[in-house]
Amino acid sequence: MVNIEMSDAEYQDWLHTQGAKPITMEEAQAEYDAWWDSLTDEQKQQLYNDQEELFKLTIEEMNHERE
Repeated sequence: MVNIEMSDAEYQDWLHTQGAKPITMEEAQAEYDAWWDSLTDEQKQQLYNDQEELFKLTIEEMNHERE
């Protein structure tokens, strides 16, 4: 179990001791693309809808704070 109180540097050290290796931006993009391609159109639409709703709520909160 990872201590949630550790600093980023401590976490990076812990990852290194666990054998984790950094990945390149290309590898990260390839993983993201593979994940995205694995989703159905319905799942993609739901993610979009959820993001739009969150954006609307954020704007409403910002407007409310100004009042």
